[in-house]
Amino acid sequence: MTQSPPIATKTDHRNLGTDENEQGIRDKCKMTTHTFISIALSLIIILLLIIVFVLAFRSTQDSCPDDWIGFRNKCYYFSEEEGDWSSSRHNCVTQRADLTVIDTKKEMEFLIRHKCSSDHWIGLEMTENQPGRWVNGTIFNKLFPLRGNGKCAYLDDVGAATARCYTERKWICNFIYLFERETERAQPGKREEQTPYETGSLTRS
Repeated sequence: MTQSPPIATKTDHRNLGTDENEQGIRDKCKMTTHTFISIALSLIIILLLIIVFVLAFRSTQDSCPDDWIGFRNKCYYFSEEEGDWSSSRHNCVTQRADLTVIDTKKEMEFLIRHKCSSDHWIGLEMTENQPGRWVNGTIFNKLFPLRGNGKCAYLDDVGAATARCYTERKWICNFIYLFERETERAQPGKREEQTPYETGSLTRS
């Protein structure tokens, strides 16, 4: 008796093709899942960086009193009034600060950008035949050009210059928040020692 040929072979090929298609779909799903996870992780990292930056910026701003501007670890006050160099410094001292000392070129750019169009006194004095000295006692290291032949330094739209100390200008106060204010909070009963007016260093002829 003759047997008819099996027809299961075609069915097997069809099943094999179906298995391959399903495997391809699974591979694509895995790739899509991995891509989605990578994108999600990247977005989370970016979001966390933004949050850290915003919190750090707000922390600096919140550290400064009203009407003061934070930059790095310093707070700055740009006056609206005018005065000579001595009275300007006295005004800063009464706020437990001093005329600003400029430590970096970035700080210089920040101050010029925020002072608007008016000239502002800074905490630098020039002495004849001697290097200039900042109000914190450090020697002026010629970080930036200084124009003029006066004794007291100020900022204008171009950079730094000197003039006679009795001329009137606006002024810039600053204090280092992370050191001075935290120390003050830790020792609230301790009186600030040797302010410029107590030592007589603000006296001008």
